[in-house]
Amino acid sequence: MKRKVYLASLPNGYFGSAKNSWGTLSVERLASSFPTDVYDINFISITDIPEIEFNSDDTLIYTSLYNNEVRSYLKDILYYVKDQCLIIPSYEILLAHENKGFQEVMRSQFNNVDFSGQYVFDLDQIKIPVPFVLKTVDGSGSSGVQLIKTAKDLATVKKNANQLPLKRAMKKIIRSKQLSTESYSLYSYFYKPFKRFVAQPFLEKLNCDYRVLVIEQRFYAMRRDVRKGDFRASGSKKFHHNKVPSELLDYAKEIFEELDNPFISMDLALKDGKPYLIEFQGTNFGSSVIRRSVGYYCKTNEGWEFLEKESLHEETLSYGLLNYVERKNA
Repeated sequence: MKRKVYLASLPNGYFGSAKNSWGTLSVERLASSFPTDVYDINFISITDIPEIEFNSDDTLIYTSLYNNEVRSYLKDILYYVKDQCLIIPSYEILLAHENKGFQEVMRSQFNNVDFSGQYVFDLDQIKIPVPFVLKTVDGSGSSGVQLIKTAKDLATVKKNANQLPLKRAMKKIIRSKQLSTESYSLYSYFYKPFKRFVAQPFLEKLNCDYRVLVIEQRFYAMRRDVRKGDFRASGSKKFHHNKVPSELLDYAKEIFEELDNPFISMDLALKDGKPYLIEFQGTNFGSSVIRRSVGYYCKTNEGWEFLEKESLHEETLSYGLLNYVERKNA
């Protein structure tokens, strides 16, 4: 009996993400590696998922989206499905999509924790000493990322983040005169404009970082130089495909094995010979590292070997999907 594989797009047929974030991948090409004499391929919409009775040997491959409403919908409808069949990406990877906060939660569970950030919903909770990097939980490239060099920088960010709408600010002034000190403290906290952030230790004097995309046994990698007068490499568009340090690839392999998914895109840094994981995604990640690369790294008995080989985007992801499904069903 054939194993069922469902590929779930958005209702308009979108499956992310292609060269442009709004561009769709071809689900037919994503399924191209699956032999049709073994697998029964079904193309559906994510809105069909609640109507399907999944079996334990079924596989559901679905797209996510940067839009928070769509991601929240997926989290709801997949909560029980994740226990009924194999879902790709995993539920944890879905929670981590466009959510650097949950990435920090996942990082805390790794066997080899490189450095610990702090996930907060209130900037007053931050305990990491300056300098540190402050990030909003969503956003790609370098958006929502800033370097907090001094306590004064942090105070400025707090002041801006804690600003209330004019009507609420006026009510707060009135309440300050009406309520006792204890009641006013409770009132102020209740209406405090909370916002989630991640604070990470600042790795000083880096001139680059590395984007590594692992697709099962293939490691695509490129170096990204830091922008002049900035501390960020993300979004710099300064790409190089020079030899990638083996210790960085070893660490990427460790991280990939920690995260149960057919592919993981990581931003890594190397400082004083020690690798660090900055952040990661396991769905809807950028494809430039595949499209710009002339090959990929593989781990052999002799070490890391670079294979010069053109890679087509969907076909490469399809290779990863099939290998992962067969590995999970072995």
